[in-house]
Amino acid sequence: MLLLMILGLLPINDFEAPLVPYGSGHRGIDIELSKVRSPIDGEVSFAGKVFTRDVITIENNLGKFSVEPVCSSLTKGDAVSMGQVIGNRCDSESYKPHCEDCVHVSFRDPGYRNPLWVLGFREPSKAVSGPGMGLRITLSESFN
Repeated sequence: MLLLMILGLLPINDFEAPLVPYGSGHRGIDIELSKVRSPIDGEVSFAGKVFTRDVITIENNLGKFSVEPVCSSLTKGDAVSMGQVIGNRCDSESYKPHCEDCVHVSFRDPGYRNPLWVLGFREPSKAVSGPGMGLRITLSESFN
């Protein structure tokens, strides 16, 4: 967690996978920053507007990282290195961000995954069971 804080990667809003396809959720993380750096070595696969937001997408063999709202001078096909500045957080007049002074970072491969898990900063989710979680246990022997 200390490394995340040093890198400025402590999310304001965390990843929340939807329970069903096309359901509600938060398919990325929100990070407070103004200068945006590439999370991976890769190639710009998209840089431009998506509706009212400026978006940049970096792709490699892992999948695609998209960051918004980011104004960038990079164009499709440009090679980028991990840590390289790829743009600055920016808002357009018609864009209303869902968090103050932050960018939204998402990852797809093709489904959405937690970007922090993909980058090795988080463990994958694990199934949890226990009392009150709707599980039924059948005992073959009594406790006595």
